[in-house]
Amino acid sequence: MFRGAPELSRLFIESPIQLISEFLSHSQFSVFLSDAMAAVPAHAEDQVRTESMAEALKALKSDRINLIEIEARRVMLMTDKTPDAMLRRLAEDPRFAAKEGLKGQRDAVARSLWAYLHAIALFEAAERAMQVRVYREHGTLYEAWSIDASIPLAAAGVDHNALSMEIAERLQHDDGCKVEAVDLPAENGESQDVLLAVTFFGAYASQKTVQPDKSTKLLYFRPPDEMLLVYSHARRRIEVCSRDRVERKIVANLFAADTLKHDISNKPLTQKTYNLSRFRNSLKLPIPDEEAHRVKKAGVIEVQVALGDWSRKVTLSVAPEDDIDAIARSVFGAIIPKAGGGYVTKVRFRIEHVDGRGRKGVLQFDVFGRNKSNIQSERDPAKRELGYDLLEAWGVLERIGDLSKPQRKEKLPQLLTLYDLASEKASGQNLDELGVAADELTGAGFLTRKGWSDVILFEDDELGEVVHNVERDGTSDEATLTLVEGGTGSTVPAEDVSEYEIRFDYLRDALRDLLKPMGLKGRVRELADHLHQLGVATIGLAEAPIYLARAASVDKVLEASDRLVRGEGNRIRGIVFVPQDVRFPYFGCHVVLSLRDHVDADTGMIDADAVRSSYEAAIDPAARGAAVHFRRQDDGAAQITVPGQDPWIVTGAKKVKLFERLYIAHRDREGDVKLAVLKNYAGFSQLPQLFGDEWGEVNNRYLYSPRHGHWALCEEPISV
Repeated sequence: MFRGAPELSRLFIESPIQLISEFLSHSQFSVFLSDAMAAVPAHAEDQVRTESMAEALKALKSDRINLIEIEARRVMLMTDKTPDAMLRRLAEDPRFAAKEGLKGQRDAVARSLWAYLHAIALFEAAERAMQVRVYREHGTLYEAWSIDASIPLAAAGVDHNALSMEIAERLQHDDGCKVEAVDLPAENGESQDVLLAVTFFGAYASQKTVQPDKSTKLLYFRPPDEMLLVYSHARRRIEVCSRDRVERKIVANLFAADTLKHDISNKPLTQKTYNLSRFRNSLKLPIPDEEAHRVKKAGVIEVQVALGDWSRKVTLSVAPEDDIDAIARSVFGAIIPKAGGGYVTKVRFRIEHVDGRGRKGVLQFDVFGRNKSNIQSERDPAKRELGYDLLEAWGVLERIGDLSKPQRKEKLPQLLTLYDLASEKASGQNLDELGVAADELTGAGFLTRKGWSDVILFEDDELGEVVHNVERDGTSDEATLTLVEGGTGSTVPAEDVSEYEIRFDYLRDALRDLLKPMGLKGRVRELADHLHQLGVATIGLAEAPIYLARAASVDKVLEASDRLVRGEGNRIRGIVFVPQDVRFPYFGCHVVLSLRDHVDADTGMIDADAVRSSYEAAIDPAARGAAVHFRRQDDGAAQITVPGQDPWIVTGAKKVKLFERLYIAHRDREGDVKLAVLKNYAGFSQLPQLFGDEWGEVNNRYLYSPRHGHWALCEEPISV
């Protein structure tokens, strides 16, 4: 009917004349439709009014029709069976004052459009409830946590103001946020869930618009960001839907602690994660003894295998009566015979069971990847719990929970070690050598198992350090190492060749929690993956920026972090925390302190007084000191300080030797040094090329040429 607007056409045809008239007269369309709607005869016959509105819509340009189509699509999406049922059940809540109005509508289209026009709070609550279902199915922006307590809650029990203030402060949203809670209607005899919508101010955006006088102006606006949280008393579960993974975890913990009054410090929330590696060699599913009374048959009816990477996958599906294990072996050979040969990415389960009354039933669901399964969409709570119990018994379901306060205090040295690593991947052998308990930290979410290494550098008693290939059948507790050049090597525990991925975002959040005694304020800001500003803290009478840097043992990372901090252009002196050893005392004008050395042994938290003392003792020399200093740590890194400039870190043997020679000349009162002598001493050919794009920052600030062909350290501010 209306070109390019199928949902608007359906809405126009299927809606009562009065409701469609109200819809088109809505204030959001008035800027381009008010005159046309005013011309529609209000007291004419329905057919005449319908034709007049249709002509008005057909006369609109496509861009304006598209705006109406977007809202019409929202209305029509709520007319399907499931969302319509949700709309009607939610209308039972007296807070919406919509029960009678909704009952008075003739069908699903009229109910949806009436709610959109007269009960927008009800309409949006139903929209959010349906959106949660979409998140559950796809899982990309969704995470769920289990809570070790059964705590009843209704929407009326949520302190909206207090919770919104807590969330805004913890997530550093300076403009605050809005929390709206609504009771989701009970299904299948379960208690009702509570849905919370948290709305934030999005980032500022702008768009040019044309004024009636044909002039243009900028319109500034802030699109909303929304986070959805669902708490289920019956399932003892908190679900959060949001783009940001770290924010999902923070809000789940805040809700549990502040609204449910749950002691997350000693009883942390846990997450379910799935491990499909057991299916690498067998697709058989034995029925656990404890479930034999209710499970009559269990099997896999579909398996998907990725051959080397996600872009190449093969899927095998069978009938329930088929032996998928035997078929898979005939099709694939051994399912996945060797490391690197592929991995299972999806499994479909089928369970035949009986309930307490002897009634037969079938439970069918998929598990795909490490954190996705559609089992949570099963409405029958008994079936859902049966599925979880079986997955746990088969070793597919693992529970991940944060460390309690005592555990975090105990594991802090390991967390600091992990966060200071340069690579995001590590083998079980590497972690063992570093004293990291991989299993425990994997269970806490700081590490993720990623299979096992295909090759490994192994210390052989006879051959020394030798690169080996790794061979393992997937079920054995041992792996065989074969020499890359050929020949059988030794066997090692399979755990040694397990490969782990380090969750630096979770570690960073845990380390930021250590700094609570300092009263941090502000949002976490990423300058690079190895450098973050954690906020600001009041030290003495001033607010100082607080940074966290990792992997400073790597020269290039060290230099990059120093350059980024100096490039901030903020003359307020702050603190750069490193997890463990301090290589140089300053990054620009900021003091570098070790987290490890400033943690109170009794509390396991930062000692704010010790930090302040270290900061005040070190900050004056960092403030463009009055003397020349040269700190050389090794052949590849040094720090130079000259009057009037921030301390500066240089890396690379040639640059270090250059500054070393200039410092020797300064110390021994030689004055300047010939360029030829510097070239010979440091081994470079051209001075500007040695520093590349940093030359402009170095020249006439840290070194200068007092006369042609001679160079010296800047001993006093140089006019640039």
